[in-house]
Amino acid sequence: MASQAKEGTPLVDKDDKKDEKDSGACCSPATATIIALVGLVTIVVVKVQLTAWLFSMSKFPTVYSFYSAIVTDVMLIPMFLLFPKQWGVPALDMFGPPKFVFTLIIIFTTFDMAFTNIALANISVALQQCIAATNPFWTVMIESVLYGKFQHPIIYGTVSGLVVGAILVSVSDITRVNVTGVLFACAAVLCSASKYAFTHHAFMQYKKKFTALSLLFWVDLFMIPIFIPWVWANGEIIMVFEANMNATEWFRFTGTAALGGVRALTQFFVLSYTTATTMSVANTFALVLNILISLMWQPTAITPLLVGGICMVILTSAFYAYLKSSKDACFGVLRSSGGGGGGGH
Repeated sequence: MASQAKEGTPLVDKDDKKDEKDSGACCSPATATIIALVGLVTIVVVKVQLTAWLFSMSKFPTVYSFYSAIVTDVMLIPMFLLFPKQWGVPALDMFGPPKFVFTLIIIFTTFDMAFTNIALANISVALQQCIAATNPFWTVMIESVLYGKFQHPIIYGTVSGLVVGAILVSVSDITRVNVTGVLFACAAVLCSASKYAFTHHAFMQYKKKFTALSLLFWVDLFMIPIFIPWVWANGEIIMVFEANMNATEWFRFTGTAALGGVRALTQFFVLSYTTATTMSVANTFALVLNILISLMWQPTAITPLLVGGICMVILTSAFYAYLKSSKDACFGVLRSSGGGGGGGH
């Protein structure tokens, strides 16, 4: 949920980094980066696996998303008390015309979270992760259509490979595919890509007024009133109380929801040390782990199409991360064409 930044991330000013360096930190920046990245990958993998496991026993994906927003805000309050400089309040002009920056962030984040959890409740982790991996394709296409931000043909070809891989995984066992889950997974990735395409550039103008932690707090806070009528309308809120969960089950439900907030906080700290491109590589690694782990415990028919689709998604994701992280990728063809490899999505 935390917004991703390009090289020279706005989350930590250069002066702040200099102060950190001079204050004698307990470990070097390189060590801190490794620890942060390992922590992020671990939390992302654990979060996805626990969420899928939770939904395998009881399916309350919308209530779970609603509860996660509440738990995240509760967790952030002591963070602001300890680090008051991280607090910020959105200005009214962030909600309205001409760009509706904050409004769009809230709407797309809400549906991204809810649709992702609904997908996890209905389809396998492997399939959901492969569909989620197509995010770069939709982001590139939306930016090309709306902003005329065209990329090198190599980029278009690479991100198209993600879609082909996801399709192969989807049809690998067509008789067992849950259409609802696939549709919500596709809707989730479209919301995620739209959130980036519509809001990233506009939101950069507020980078000196707002921190990622305060953004996370306010986005989750404004998501709550959207979820309230939703969970009443689909009846999930009643189903949760009728389930009569005991203390252990509530602890498990709360702990898994809290991991969503912890993941967002970890993304903030990772972006404090490194770039969004590096985090993209970390997310790709987490994607691979999630797919492999899920195949061990979820009933999935291992077919040539499934293996081929997963391999295509993994290899294409890795190649895309390489293209976006290296200015000399493909012998500098991207750089010379203006399609630049550095500082990607």
